[in-house]
Parts: sequence; structure tokens; C-alpha cells
Amino acid sequence: MILDDIVASAHRRASELPGFFQTPSHTPISLKDAIIQKRRTHAHPVIAELKFASPSRGIIRRETKPEDVATELVHGGCCALSVLTEPEYFSGCSATIPAIRDKVTVPILRKDFIVDEQQLDETRALGADAVLLIAGVLGEETGHFVEATKKRGLEPLLEVHTRQEARMAVDTDAELIGINNRDLRTFKTDLSTTKRIAPLIHQAGRTVVSLSGMIWPCDIRFMSHYADGFLIGSSIMSSKNPGKRVEGLVYA
Repeated sequence: MILDDIVASAHRRASELPGFFQTPSHTPISLKDAIIQKRRTHAHPVIAELKFASPSRGIIRRETKPEDVATELVHGGCCALSVLTEPEYFSGCSATIPAIRDKVTVPILRKDFIVDEQQLDETRALGADAVLLIAGVLGEETGHFVEATKKRGLEPLLEVHTRQEARMAVDTDAELIGINNRDLRTFKTDLSTTKRIAPLIHQAGRTVVSLSGMIWPCDIRFMSHYADGFLIGSSIMSSKNPGKRVEGLVYA
């Protein structure tokens, strides 16, 4: 199963990390606050993702200067950026984060398969503000990783895909909970996943971010009834004009 291979690769990468990272001078910016502030302007809080490939779509965009794409996405009105850093299956690169850090003023989310606390130290050193944690990968260690993330001054975005994972998520201190509309084991997408699970998370007073599968402005308008923010990658990065695509989604 491809998820098992991705997780195994993440463990290998984590084992090769140095034991010490320097803490950057960058003061983390709150992703949750960025989402809330965008909503107050009556625009849709879109987290635009720098995503150049995926196992399901192959190469999405060939780009030599991610900082140019990043600034274009911010000019389009996104409230934050997500940087996919998984190298083997998503053609990501951790060096993208420091490359764009000084070019943008919005929060940066590191999106990867976190399986080791050293990856959190690396994330902070790279200059990210938040990091994705996947409940389906971390299992019983989810709560521990949420706390470990916060101790490092990072904001966890805790990803769930099922009601069982959502119930586990609201028992942690994660304030941002992402609902992945894509099943990571089959890579099939169902936008109604957010609709089914969001009420459980909102009842616990948490902020909901819908992840994956949204393509058109009508998708955002539909999902806005259930989610507070939206993380969108492929449909933006496959566009000839990513900044305009972001603008169309933000003001849908």
C-alpha cells in the first residue's frame, strides 16, 4: 500500500536528520488567526499549497523558482501557504520553506508525513509557522505529537479522515483540525467527508480546515457551510495563472 511506503520513507528520512537544529530568528505567525482574519473580510480563507507532484496525478507543475509562485499566490489573496516537503512521492523539498520565508508575510504550513520529533525541530529551523500532523499515521501518539509541536512554538494542523479520528482529535489540544476529503489509502476523494465530520469538530469549539479535492469556486461556496478554511493544491498549481486561480477561489 502506497501510504505504508510513504510512511516508511518518512522514517528513513527522519533517521538521517542531524541531532541539532538552530532556532531561526523568525517569530511564528498564527495560522488560526490568519484564517479568522480572512473570514472577517467576508473572503474565503484559502491556504494555497506549493505542490509540484503527487502519487495520483504525477507531475503537476514544473517550476524552478518556488519563491516566484509563492509571491504570486499571496498576491492572489491566500491567507497562508502550505509547502509540501515530501521528496520521494510528491517531489517536495524542505529547502523551499527558507527560500520563500523572507518573500512572504503570511503563515507557512509545512506539509509532510511527520513520524519523529526531530522532524518538528527541523520544521521550526526551516522557518515554518505550522506543521501538518496526520492522525491516521500517528495513531495513539497523536496527542503526544500535538503537545510536542506546541512546545516548539509551532501550530499543529491535525488531519483526520474519519469520525473516529475526529473524536480522537478533539480530545487533543489541537485548535486547528483538517478534514482530508481524500482517503490516503485509496487516494479516492469525496467532498462530503467534510460535510459529515465537520459538525463533530465544531461542537468541540475547534476550527475546521477542509483539505483536498476542491477545484472550482462552486466547491468553495458549498464547503463554506461546513469549513472555516480550505487547503487547495493541485487545482491551483496546475493552473496557467496560479495567482488568478487563488483570487477566484478566495472571492468565490
